[in-house]
Parts: sequence; structure tokens; C-alpha cells
Amino acid sequence: MRLKTLEISGFKSFADKTRIDFLPGMTGIVGPNGSGKSNIAEAVRWVLGEQSAKSLRGSKMPDVIFGGSTDRHALNRAAVAITLDNSDHYLKSAYTEITISRILYRSGESEYLLNGQNCRLKDITELLMDSGMGQDSFSIISQGRVEAIFNSKPEDRRSIVEEVAGVYKYRKHKETAQRELDGTMGDLHRVEDIIAELEGRLQPLEEQSNLAQDYLDQQKKFAVLDRTQLVRQLHTELDQKQTIDQRVTAKQRLVTRYQTAQQDQQRVVTELQTQQTQLLAQKDDLQAQLVAATQRVEQSQGQVNLSAEQRRNQESQRQQLDDQVTTLTKQQQTLTDQLTAGQASIAELEKQIKVCQAEIKELRQETAEQRVTDLRDQLEHLRTAYFDQKQAVANWRNERQYLQQDQERQQQRSQRLTTQLTDLQQTAQTTQQRVTELKAQAEQLQTQLTAAEQANDAEAGTYQAHQSQYQQLQRNWQAALEVYQRAQTKAASQQAAAAAYGGFGQGAKAILRQRDRFSGLVGAVSELLQVPQRYTTAIEYALGGQLQQVVVTDEAAAKAAVAFLRENHAGRATFLPLTTVRGRRLDAATRNSLNGFPGFLGVGNELVTTEDRAHGILDHLLGTTLLATDLDAAVVISQRVRRRYRVVSLAGDLVSASGAITGGQSRHARNSVLRQRQELQQLQESLTTMHAQLLDQEKKVQAQRDAMQASEQTTQRLQTTINQLQPQCRQAKDDLATAQTAAKQAARQLQAAQLEIKQAGVSDQTAQAAKLTDQITQGEAAIADQEKQVAQLQSQIKVVSTQQASQREVLTSKQTWLAGAKERLQQQRKNQTAREAAQHTAAHDLQRVQAQLAALANAKALTPAAAQQQLATAQSDRQAVQDHLTQVDQQLTTVNDQAAAATQESDRTTGLLQVANDDLKQAQVDQTRLTALIDQQQTQLSEKYQLSLATAEQDVSDLPDNELAMQLKLLKRGLDEIGSVNLNAIDEYQEVRDRYQFLTQQRDDLLTAKNQLTATMAELDGQVRDRFQQSFTQIATKFTATFKQMFGGGTAKLVLTDPHDLLTTGIDIMAQPPGKKFQNMGLLSGGERALTAITLLFAILQVQPVPFCILDEVEAALDPANVTRFARYMHQFQDQTQFIVITHRKETMVQADVLYGVTMQESGVSKMVTVDLDQQTTSEGKPS
Repeated sequence: MRLKTLEISGFKSFADKTRIDFLPGMTGIVGPNGSGKSNIAEAVRWVLGEQSAKSLRGSKMPDVIFGGSTDRHALNRAAVAITLDNSDHYLKSAYTEITISRILYRSGESEYLLNGQNCRLKDITELLMDSGMGQDSFSIISQGRVEAIFNSKPEDRRSIVEEVAGVYKYRKHKETAQRELDGTMGDLHRVEDIIAELEGRLQPLEEQSNLAQDYLDQQKKFAVLDRTQLVRQLHTELDQKQTIDQRVTAKQRLVTRYQTAQQDQQRVVTELQTQQTQLLAQKDDLQAQLVAATQRVEQSQGQVNLSAEQRRNQESQRQQLDDQVTTLTKQQQTLTDQLTAGQASIAELEKQIKVCQAEIKELRQETAEQRVTDLRDQLEHLRTAYFDQKQAVANWRNERQYLQQDQERQQQRSQRLTTQLTDLQQTAQTTQQRVTELKAQAEQLQTQLTAAEQANDAEAGTYQAHQSQYQQLQRNWQAALEVYQRAQTKAASQQAAAAAYGGFGQGAKAILRQRDRFSGLVGAVSELLQVPQRYTTAIEYALGGQLQQVVVTDEAAAKAAVAFLRENHAGRATFLPLTTVRGRRLDAATRNSLNGFPGFLGVGNELVTTEDRAHGILDHLLGTTLLATDLDAAVVISQRVRRRYRVVSLAGDLVSASGAITGGQSRHARNSVLRQRQELQQLQESLTTMHAQLLDQEKKVQAQRDAMQASEQTTQRLQTTINQLQPQCRQAKDDLATAQTAAKQAARQLQAAQLEIKQAGVSDQTAQAAKLTDQITQGEAAIADQEKQVAQLQSQIKVVSTQQASQREVLTSKQTWLAGAKERLQQQRKNQTAREAAQHTAAHDLQRVQAQLAALANAKALTPAAAQQQLATAQSDRQAVQDHLTQVDQQLTTVNDQAAAATQESDRTTGLLQVANDDLKQAQVDQTRLTALIDQQQTQLSEKYQLSLATAEQDVSDLPDNELAMQLKLLKRGLDEIGSVNLNAIDEYQEVRDRYQFLTQQRDDLLTAKNQLTATMAELDGQVRDRFQQSFTQIATKFTATFKQMFGGGTAKLVLTDPHDLLTTGIDIMAQPPGKKFQNMGLLSGGERALTAITLLFAILQVQPVPFCILDEVEAALDPANVTRFARYMHQFQDQTQFIVITHRKETMVQADVLYGVTMQESGVSKMVTVDLDQQTTSEGKPS
């Protein structure tokens, strides 16, 4: 594999696209200082993925983009592409040729391409991994890297061997494992804290859970018996309801029978009442007929008396009707004549209206308005032509005037240009002087800006150092703060548990929580004792449950507390009144006999302290308790005191006065109330210490922050200076560019002025002016003709307008008469309609009067004999009606008697029905009561036990009723004695126990993970050691051999500073050039150190060959002889490594197969020149 081509475009000083073809053999790149040679090596480093701008001699990555020069603008992108010949598949890729490209835009966007396809930096890194061509590999070696070898510390120098050994991935794996281990340890600490907290809750919760379970068991038995009682009551009530239902059914049948009878009787009564109504109506009708017949009899009697007078009245009425007929006939004739005359008048008026309308239409057709409109349109067109002609004449006059003025200006300009030529020559000279001054000023400002930027970069390094220290201190402070907060949380949790008396029995806890209610309560024994930490375990096991006993002032206080516990069913507790409890002490002889006895530590009341008033309590508890160092000593001491007193060891082993020995160790650490209190006190003391340390770290953090801020302020000041100088530089450059532009412009103006002077001359424009004069004369004549035509049209319009006014007056008169005529016609039509209505009324009245005359003519007066006959007939009709009325009265009497009897029978049936209804209602009330009671008990069964009757019957007791009632009473009393319980304790205990077991398992898993990670890290360390040892041995061997070749003798070797610790050992370089003593590399001369470092690099290349290697002036510090040896030695690697050497040493150039020259023919822009030494030809851009 080898490097084929390198294409650079816009990268640093390579503004133009440049292609370099690398041929087999050694390639040299030469050129003067500052020409851009090293930019080639940096381009290769950059395209392979370099991410540090400082490694590329820049402050930020966009600095690698060509920034412009005096003659070129800055570019917006930089692109580098490197092509590798992979025909031997050195890289793990199927391609035989691989092109890696990188593009950066000034906006900050960047692209990576692999064979023209977009990819990630990670893809390129993985492709080059373990190939020796990474960005930090030995493919690119600069002079700075050579210096770093002999200037670095031994610990830093080991990274060279690590790079060859390829332990980077192992180091990354170890860092990952270390992070996981740190996380695992953090999780483990948190889990252990939670487990410790849960252990303190398990025992109290277990007691509460057992009590709650006992309560639930008794409650379950009570529920079964109570449910049985409810079922039995329901069966009894259901039987009673069945009897009531039968009674209700019988009563309903009786009520139905009475209702049917009542309906039949009511129907009979209704029929009789109907007959009564009909007979009464018939009676009323007959009575009315009787009255009418009586009236006819009376009228007939009156007609007999009035027949003569009636004839006289008829004659008088006939005469009046004849007069009305005559008058109405005359009135009708008059109205007929008026209608005829009105119709004729209307016809005449309609005829006149039609004639007037025709005249108006004719007048409108003869109007002169259209003529006036046509004449006015002609006038408007003529005026437009007139004004256009005047405008054209004015334009011609202006143009002629402009020509005359132009002739005058040309004459004046010719004179002025001659005067300005001298001024322009002076301006050009002054501008050129200004350009020289501004150029010097711009260079001075650029120098100041460069110095400020360098100082800013140095201060930025200082700031980063302060920032790194600040971040480290901040992390330390944060870690300390987290520890402090966890301790606070734990202290608060323990304090809350202590305040709640966690771990105490139910009775003691109830009293101590209500201590404000008892004035004589002193506190728990564990609260009053001050036990040294050494004796804590011994005192815990010696006192046991006595630590929870409650100390009170007197017996009255004890009685009050006991009464409180009994009343509230709050449990039991032991009380120690200060006034009655008397302690015991060892007798003096026994005490003296134990002094100095092996293993004897003292008596409990001597080693533990308490309040002065509680010394009696202390003697009672520990006055006869002896403390020993261990169990063996405790047994011996017990024998010494003849087993009269109990002895306890520091580990808690107890030898009682009876001789019994209690001891051992539970799986989980004992966490008594005494130890909890001591742990809380120690934790609070630790919190105080941690708080002080935290404050001290805060001060350090603040001090480092102040230093960082001071550095930042310095950086800001420098940046301000840079910000001030940058616009000044830009302004100076802009001023310089402006001045240069002004100088060029002055030169162009001078040249233009000279040209204008040559070309200046007054043109002969007389012919053009004469032509314009002729056009003006013709235009004025046309204007005069158009003025005459306008006057004629205006006269015609005036005459036609006068005619139009006369016609308009006649038309208006006709239209006025027509409007009046139409109104008169409408009024006449209304009058005609009124006459027709009056004629119709008169005809109707005439018909009415004639009808009356006819009726009167037909009427005849009765004779006396006829009147007597009419009277006899009327009297006969009246007698017949009277007989019929008597018959109806008899029928009505019979029906009334029948209706009374039927009504009496119906009333009796109604009474019986009312009694039956009352009985039915009472039975239904009993039925409803039982139904409600059954529903109530079924609801109670459902709500209380969520069971139906059928389901409840499947789980009932078979106890007799009396025994069932007794058992229920006993269970109820037992539940009342238990009192209130914490039912949640069962689930809470189960949850806490499950969580405890889960966390315990998690702790075991975390410990397993910790061990696995530790083993993994140990395995990685082992692999690193093996690979490091192997690579170091190979490099050391090659280094010793290569040193002799490079120096022509002597010896050298690599030495480990700590051979026993290959993970951290440094590497020293010992060398003995010919004629010198064997010494550390740091004691050699500068040239010797450089050649030794180069020798080490050559040794590394022998151990781990790379396809190509770019050496950037690594031999600069060598003398000519060593340079020649260095250059010749590289030829030994040509079969396995392709060398590209950037140099300015002739000895190296001589050994090169191809030379590329880097020049700056244009300021700030690098170009390539190639020399093929075999053909000795020169070309530009690439070798021929």
C-alpha cells in the first residue's frame, strides 16, 4: 500500500486547487521558509481526522481556510483529498483504491467523504484503526514530535510504546469498565444505605403485622357467624312474607268480587237515572207545548176581536209603498243619465291624452342634443391636435436652445480641461504618497494585532489551566456535597425514627409519643444513659428490653401512664419511678477482689453515666452487672464472684447468675435503640465536620474561580485589544485599498482628461439648428389654422344649443298638460264608479218595496166566523197536550221509586267494598314492611360481605342460635380489646420485607458485578502489560541496533523507570555516542539528542512499519554528516514505507527520488514545482 495523490484546495496558503502525485521511492518537498511546505503535512493530518486547531497552528478550525492576501479575497471553504493505493488490501476494505476527503466551510459546517460518498469521522477512524495511519500515528512526524521525545518526562514517553503496542482500545475498554465500576460502587453505597434503613423498620412492622393479622382472623370468624345470623333471620322473614302474600291475594279476590257487584248495581242505577232524565225532558216539552197551545187560544180570541181594524191598516200601508216606488224609479233614471255623460267625458279625455303623447314623442325625436355632442367631439379632437402641435414647437425651440448652449459648454469645457490637467497630475502624485503611508500603517497594526493574539493564546492556556483546576475542585466539592446531603438525609431519617421511637414496644412508644400529657415522665432508659462506644454492645445485650423501660418521677406518674395505656388499649410498658426504684451495688469486698483481675473491665454503673437524679435507676439496671473483655474472662469472673452476678463480654456474650451462657451472632447486625441513638449522635458530629470541610472546599473553589475570572478578565482585555486592533487593521487595509483605488482612479482620470483634450472641439451644428428653425415656422402656421377651425366649431355649437333650448320649453309644456290630464281622467273614473254603486243601491231598494206591495196585496183579513173556528181548534189542541202530560207524570213516579231502591242496594255494596279495601291495605302494609326488612338485610349482607343470599348460604355455621349469639358476643369483645390496629402494616411489612430481600439480592448482584468489573480491569491490565512488555522489548532491541548504525558506533538502550509496574512505568533513554560515556539522553548535545530521537522513531518503524511516513524537517538540528546518514538510512525502508520528507537540507534533497518545490510567486499563495531527478525535467503542478 502507498500514498498516490494529495489534492489541496483552499487549505491554508494553497488557495488554488493543487494536486501532488507521489511516485514510488523517496519524495522531497523543499522551499524557503514561510512558503507553505509544512501545510502539506498538516493537510494530510487534517484529512485523516485531526480535530485540534492548535495542532494545525490555528486558534479555531476555520483558520485552516485560505484567509486572503493582498491581491485575493478570502475563500469560504477548504478541501483536502488523499488517495491511497489499496491493491494489497492493507486496509480492511474491498476497494483497491481509497480516497478520503474532508471539506470545511467558513460557516462551520464540514463533510467527510469516503470514495465520494458522505460518511462519518467515526467511519474513517475505524477504517484506519491499527493501520499505523491514524492522526496520532507515526505516519506524520514533525520536528516538534522529535523534540517531544527528548523533552518529555519518562512517564509521558511511555505513550510512544503504547501507540506501537496498540493498547489504545484496551485503555478505552478499561476507562469504560472504570466508569461502570464507579457507577456500580455508587449504586452499592445507595443500596446499603437503604438496606440499613429497612432493617430498622422490619422488627416493628413485623409486630404490627402479627397484631393486624390476629385482628383479621378474629374479624373473619366474627363475619362468618354474623353472616350466619343474617341468613337465619332472612329465612324467618321470608317465611312470614309468604304467609302475608297469601293473605293479600285472598283480600284482593274479595275486593274484586265486591267491585264487580258494585259495578252491576251502578249500571242499573244509571239506566233508571237515564229514564228519569228522558221522562223529565218529555214532561218539560209537553209543558212547553201546553204553554204554546194556551197562547194560540189567547191569540185566536184576540183575532176575533181585531179583524175590522186590521183591514184599515193594510190600506194605509199600501199607499205608502206606492209613493216609494215612484220616487225610486225617478232616482234610478237620473243616475243612468249621469253614467252615460261621464262615460263620454272619459272617452274624450283619453283621446286628448293619446294626441299629447304623440306630440311629445315627436318633439323628443327632433331634439339637437346628438348634433351638439358630435360638434363637441370634433372640437375636443381639434384642441388635442392643437396642443400637440404647440408642444412639438416648444420642444423644437428647447432643442435648438440646447444645441446653442452645448456649443457654448464645449468651448468652456475645452478651456476647463486644460486647467484641470495640471490639478489631476498633482492629485495622482499625492494619492501615491498616501498609499505608501497607509501601507506602512497597516503593517504596523498587523504586527500589534499578531502580538496581541499570541498573548491572548498564551493567556487562554493559563485560563484553561485555571478552568481545569476549578472544574476539578468543583467536582470534588460536588462529591463532598453529595456525601454531606446523603448524610443529612440519613440523619434526618434516623432523627425522625428516633422522634417516632422506632424499635420501641407499642406501650412504651404510645407513652413516649404523648409525653406532653404526663408531667412526671422523664424519658426512656436508652435516652438517659451515656454509654461509651466501646461498651455499647455489652450494655445492649445486658439490658435488652430494659432499654425501652420508661423512667417517671413517682408512682402517681406511673399509675397515670398505666391508666392511659389501659383506657386506650395501647399496649403494655414498664415504668421506673425515681422515688421507689432502689438499685443494688456490689459489696465492697467483692468489688475490691475484682480490681486488677484479668479481663475485668468494671461494673456497669461505673462505666455508664446518667443524670444525677437517675443514679438509682442506673444502679437498679447495671449495679450488679460486670463487664469482661471476652467470654472466657466472663466465665472466670462469674466463677470468681460465685455466680452471684451476671457478667457480659464486650461482644455481648452473657453469663447469667444462674450459670446460663447466652451468645452468638445474628446474620444482620443488631440495631437497638441505644445504638440508633449513638449512630445519630456520631452522624451529627460527622455532619458538623463535613460542613466545615465543605466550607473550606467552597473557599478553595471560590479562590480558583477568582483566579479563573482574573485570567478571563485578562483574556477579555486582550480580546478587547484584539477587537480594537482588528477593525483598525481592517480599516487600515480598507483605507489602503481605497487609496490604491483612488490612485488608480486618478491615473485613469488623468489619462481620460488628456484624451478629452485631444478630442475636444466645437462641432458644426448650424445645419441642425436651421432645420429646427424651419420646423418651428411650419408648426406655428399649423397652430394658426387650427385656431380658426376651433372658432368655427364653437360658433356652430352655440347656434345648435339655442335651438335645443326652444324645443325643450315646448316639450316641458306638453309634459305638464299630460300629467294634469291623467289626474283628471283618474278622478272621473272614480266618480263613475260611485254613480254605478248608487244606481245598484236604488235598484235593490225598488225591488224590496215592490216585494212588500206584492205581499200586502196577497194578505186578506179574517172574517168573524173564521176567527171563531180558529179559536175552537186551538182549545182542542191544548186539551190533548194536557192529557199526555198527566200520563208522563205517572211514569216518572214509578221510575223514581225503582231508582231509590237500586241506589240503596249500591250503597250497601260500597260499604262492604270499603271494609275489604281496608283489610287489603293493612295486609299490604305488613307485606311492604317485611319486604323492606328483607331488602335491608340483603343490602346489609351485600354491602357488608359482598354476598347474595344464595352465595352466603354456602358458607354458614351450624351452631345453634344460643351458642351462635354467645360466640358473636365473645368475638365482639375480643375485637374491642384489640382496639385500633394498623391494617396497612401487613402490606407495608410484606412490601418492606420484599424490598429488603430484593435490595439484598441487588446488593449481591452489585457485588458480583463489582468483582466481574474488577476482574475485567485486571484482565485488561494484564493484556496491556503483555503487549507493552512485548512492544518495549522489540523497540529496545531495534533501538540499540539502529543507534550503532546511525552514530557509526556507540550503544544505547531503553530503560523502564519501574519495571515492576508496567502500567505506569516511565521510559528513560540511555545513550553512549562514540567517544562519550554512557548517560541519560538529556545530558547529550542538541544534535545528539535529535539524532537519538530520530533513531528511536526509526526503531519504531522497524517494529511497526507504516505504508507511508511524512517527515517534517525532523533533521533540522543535525549536522551535514548526520543528515546524510539519516537520508541514506531511509532508503533501507523503501520496500515497506514510502517516505515524504519536508526539508531544506541539501543532503536530504540529494537522496530524494522526486523533489517538489513550494514557492510563493504570488504573495500569500503557495504553488508547487516538481523536479524528477531521474529525467531532470521541471514542471509545474505535478511531475512530468
